[in-house]
Amino acid sequence: MAPFESGRRLCLLVEAGETRYAIEATSVMEVALPGEDGSNLRGMWEVTDLAALLGGPPENVPGMVVVLDVSPTLAVRVRSVVEVADVARAPFFLLPPGLGDTLAPLSRGAVLHKDRLYLELIPEALPQGMAPLLQTLQRPIHLAQTPPERALVFESQGRLFGLPLSLVSQVLARGESFSMLPARSGPVAGIFPHAQILWPVFSAPALLGERAEAEPFFVLTEPAGHNVGLCANRVLGVLQRFEATEAHGEFTAPGLTGPALFLDLPRMFS
Repeated sequence: MAPFESGRRLCLLVEAGETRYAIEATSVMEVALPGEDGSNLRGMWEVTDLAALLGGPPENVPGMVVVLDVSPTLAVRVRSVVEVADVARAPFFLLPPGLGDTLAPLSRGAVLHKDRLYLELIPEALPQGMAPLLQTLQRPIHLAQTPPERALVFESQGRLFGLPLSLVSQVLARGESFSMLPARSGPVAGIFPHAQILWPVFSAPALLGERAEAEPFFVLTEPAGHNVGLCANRVLGVLQRFEATEAHGEFTAPGLTGPALFLDLPRMFS
């Protein structure tokens, strides 16, 4: 993370879908209300939802329209315009690995402004038609072979998961700086700035093929040298005396109401 050294860098900050974006002001031709039916701007440009363009759900009409100075001219609908801000000195983060190959060409990284994270878009890289659904990189599933001596147990989407205590770096509450990704697909729920880097926040159920959901807590881990956050609805605490069950990768311990599944994160992220 490093702030820009000097000068001004004005960006238009907007919200589209559940994601916040920064667009350099030099790439913005106009900000306006759309026509009556929301489909065009003064009959000159067809309006496309920015959220849908990036693989998310359609935006509620009318929203606001941002006309981008690209070739051909692109008019996109956003949910709201936050402000025009000088982000020259705002913390800037490079995108973490593991977000797949589709997002990186569209974004320079992310800026943190007033404790909120904004993905910085590259307007000329935005598709002119509907893009394929942005998907984050899937991981092979590996489960723990032996019970740990001590482990942190947490709940995500109603299921218990465990991590050996040696893998746990920190447990944090989700804050305003967390940012959803444009498309709700794949195992990553979003990105979170912490300790001067961006952490991809995974959903343990989504790693198993379910839908990713952002939850109130993040369990930060560093398996195989990778920065990995995991969503948690609640954290039960550190337990010990785990015993194996008949199900592969599941272990029980005194005080648990059911078995906890242990993903072998070092193997999954190596």
